[in-house]
Amino acid sequence: MGSPFIRATACALMLTITACGGPEKSPAPSGPPELSVADYQQKLTGLVDAARPLTEQLNPATTLEQLNQIRVQLSTALRAQHTEFGKFRPPKAAAVPHRELTDHLSSFATKEDLRTPATGGGNNSCGLPVPEALRLHQAKVNTRQALGNAVVRALPGEFGKVGVQFTGFPEPPEPAMPELETRRPRDGEVLQRGPGGSTTVTITNNSGKLDAVVSAVVGGDPAKPRASVFVRGDSTATLSGLSGPFELYYKFGNDFDPQRRGFTRDCEYRKLQDPLADQGPWSIGISKSDLRTIPLLRLTKNGNSDYRTATILKAAPF
Repeated sequence: MGSPFIRATACALMLTITACGGPEKSPAPSGPPELSVADYQQKLTGLVDAARPLTEQLNPATTLEQLNQIRVQLSTALRAQHTEFGKFRPPKAAAVPHRELTDHLSSFATKEDLRTPATGGGNNSCGLPVPEALRLHQAKVNTRQALGNAVVRALPGEFGKVGVQFTGFPEPPEPAMPELETRRPRDGEVLQRGPGGSTTVTITNNSGKLDAVVSAVVGGDPAKPRASVFVRGDSTATLSGLSGPFELYYKFGNDFDPQRRGFTRDCEYRKLQDPLADQGPWSIGISKSDLRTIPLLRLTKNGNSDYRTATILKAAPF
């Protein structure tokens, strides 16, 4: 059996091979397990299957209340997927696109974007409440933007490079713009008329899809013009029966409301810095994008062209 000293010495000599209490055990693996490509593929498919039925309901939603209910359900589903994706490691070859995907999923676990009710409230550029149809449309656009970005949309290609199929993070298509009422008087229709005169101003509206109302103002209040005329986008009209000096104000927009004598959407307001004091006729081209000096043409009594410049300023709503 040997002495205790001999047994202790033998144990010490064998430490490089085995532990004294028996054979050496392998260390327990740390962290979540690494999945095979096939198993990882199933996880990606599960993510898509969990989110797609909800994202497909976003655009058909007909009210903000319905849309917000879907957003909350979608947030819950994506948070659950974030938890699930934290339980494993991807195949080594898919580490980079996997990290980009999980970073995107983590945003739904740390932010309240989808859980916060979308309202789209407030007034628009014309000082009017945003119509319900436009508020719903903007909420759908914002939801789509929260679900995807350029990096996420590139993931199918990134996964494909390493032999993993991913159809893409589920997001709805761009929502269609709602049909909105657009009231338009005829081109050149005089909307207001005061005391007459012999001066005319010919206006060319170069603002494309935006219509315009051009007003000759005496006394400084554009809400009470001497005369005003409607000029459709990409059209020309003449405001006649004027006498100087007068200021020229104009506003752009869509959907002209005759009751309030203004537009209900996409409003912009402009004015010429200096009054038109000389006898006309005058001619000017206007555009929403102009906030600078633009050409101003006056025909003299003998038929000559008198070219000047006019400085365009932003005006207060009127």
